[in-house]
Amino acid sequence: MESILSKNPGSYTVLEVNGGVCRKFYELGIIPGCKITLLNKSRGPLLVRIGNCKIAIGRGMADKIMVK
Repeated sequence: MESILSKNPGSYTVLEVNGGVCRKFYELGIIPGCKITLLNKSRGPLLVRIGNCKIAIGRGMADKIMVK
């Protein structure tokens, strides 16, 4: 299991969310089993797509999203 922070742009499945920000991820629709697409991984926040929404996620938060 790896964090989305260590992945290259592409589509992944969320396996689990670590840390104390689970509620925030749930509100954003990032829950175990959902599809997440990493769009951009340059400096600053990561740009991801959840369903039809694009969301910028800080690197600290992104490190808590485990994907396969």
